[in-house]
Amino acid sequence: MLARLRELAAQHGFAVKAVTVRAQRTRWGSCSPTGRISLNWRLIQLPPSVSDYVLLHELAHLAHLNHSARFWREVERICPWHREARAWLRGN
Repeated sequence: MLARLRELAAQHGFAVKAVTVRAQRTRWGSCSPTGRISLNWRLIQLPPSVSDYVLLHELAHLAHLNHSARFWREVERICPWHREARAWLRGN
């Protein structure tokens, strides 16, 4: 999971400062204002495309630390299948 995050970050031009993996109860991931990304260890149990969506979602927060229209345009740019992945997360 950490290797995949770094791979996706390099592929899309993001600089990850730090990563932690935790047993979060309510989130798949988060990104702090300082650029620290925190991931839920349960991501390893998801289908790869859904896990990649979560990783790309958090990487997009490095550019836009909110859920504004600009943020969602960035997500669309780097993860065109985000709608399907979000639907999978809601349904499962």
